Amino acid sequence: MPTYNIHVSARFTKIRPQIEKIIRHGVPSEAEVIYKARNIVYRLNIEGVDLVIKSFRIPNTLNSLVYTHLRKGKAMRSYQNAKKLQELGFHTPTPIAYGEVRVDGRLRQSYYISENLPGDNMRDWEQKPDSDALLRAFAADIVRLHRAGVLHKDFSPGNVIYTRDENGAYRFHYIDLNRMEFGVRSRKKLMSMFRSINLDTAQTLRLAALYAMSAKEEMKTVCDEAAEAQAQYIALQRRKQAFKHLLGRK
Repeated sequence: MPTYNIHVSARFTKIRPQIEKIIRHGVPSEAEVIYKARNIVYRLNIEGVDLVIKSFRIPNTLNSLVYTHLRKGKAMRSYQNAKKLQELGFHTPTPIAYGEVRVDGRLRQSYYISENLPGDNMRDWEQKPDSDALLRAFAADIVRLHRAGVLHKDFSPGNVIYTRDENGAYRFHYIDLNRMEFGVRSRKKLMSMFRSINLDTAQTLRLAALYAMSAKEEMKTVCDEAAEAQAQYIALQRRKQAFKHLLGRK
């Protein structure tokens, strides 16, 4: 018999029965698929609450044992990291719930549920009409993250959503939060967040220069650190592709 670990934010107690139904029985057919790869992301409206439901891929046997005995599952980490980000004064779509389904003690299905946030992401920022102001504000927010010791290990442009407040100021909302660290003081680890934020080196250096200006740091040093992080990431991806090729995988 499966067992369930379900946590719903007190703010959303009204829709707890529907959330429990999703975790126990799966995402309903009327939900809209908005992203599908290793994990599947759905959008669903429940009683006027616009939800995003992230359904994590069922872990293999080894990872299932790891999540059972050694570390928290991805859905739980996503929820807890979202709450921590908010406590530190950063933005993320409102965390609503997480749920885990275990069979014979091993993790199988898991879900992270948050409110849908209308906004744009940071992909192709160089093509946006407000690129200069946007990037300047983004660089300042990365400085804030680093000074708070926040390391986002999946810091890609698609995982940064931005909106404008009533005064026109930019707000950056971070998603895909299951791989994060807090209280980080290693400069190298923090600067690794530049590695895949834009694979165009010129754009990465543009962001790094604005970071240096916001942080009041030496520009060449910051740009060199960002370029090194990106070069290491690209080299790693090439090694992975070469290894897959040797194994006959695409």
